[in-house]
Amino acid sequence: MSISSDDKEESIEGSCTIEEEKNNWVSIDAKTCKGLYGLGISAVAPRPVAVITSKSKAGILNCAPFSYTGLMSHDPPLVCHSICLSRKGKKDSLVNIEETKEWVYNVLSDTWISEANACAEEFEADINELEKAGLDTIASEQIDVPRVKQALVSMECELESKKEVYNDDGNHTTTIVFGRIVKYHIHKSVLGGTEERPIVDLEKARLVGRVGGVTYWPAGEGKAISMKRP
Repeated sequence: MSISSDDKEESIEGSCTIEEEKNNWVSIDAKTCKGLYGLGISAVAPRPVAVITSKSKAGILNCAPFSYTGLMSHDPPLVCHSICLSRKGKKDSLVNIEETKEWVYNVLSDTWISEANACAEEFEADINELEKAGLDTIASEQIDVPRVKQALVSMECELESKKEVYNDDGNHTTTIVFGRIVKYHIHKSVLGGTEERPIVDLEKARLVGRVGGVTYWPAGEGKAISMKRP
């Protein structure tokens, strides 16, 4: 085993161990890696799945799942979704959010994974994915976009701000939208805590996240479910 000049500065007794530990690692340059999508979704996992319902100015409902999602703060309550552009340009969800400034973040549970996954298909803008997937809706209270009835937890959101992201070539690739939660909807079957400090019972809600590849996790009794996009 060869020892570099830097390693020789360490004690002789420990130098081989240090070299062996270094050989166990692979460093990947993000600027040259061609597989950043697969690497990113497998390295940052599990990610919450936001099944976003939105409505166009013409009144057409849209529903699509997004796993580039997170809770940003609680005072005020803010969530964010990173919506990548497709080959055709801005996705319907992003167009609707920019036009109406509102949407619903429906949290995915393992009881309706198939229906949510079906909404990932790229339909034309005048197609209602909710109908195609067999999902039902309930009217929201503070915004004009309905929530998904099958969702045990939903959040009415209003656009707080947005951030357009550009790659090294100067191309607009992603828009991050920040939403202020104005109303929570939690099914009584998964509601815990107290009236003053309510919480979602995770074991009862059986929430699902996305991990690498086409896999949802955890699902049911902690088992992964692989499901191709339609």
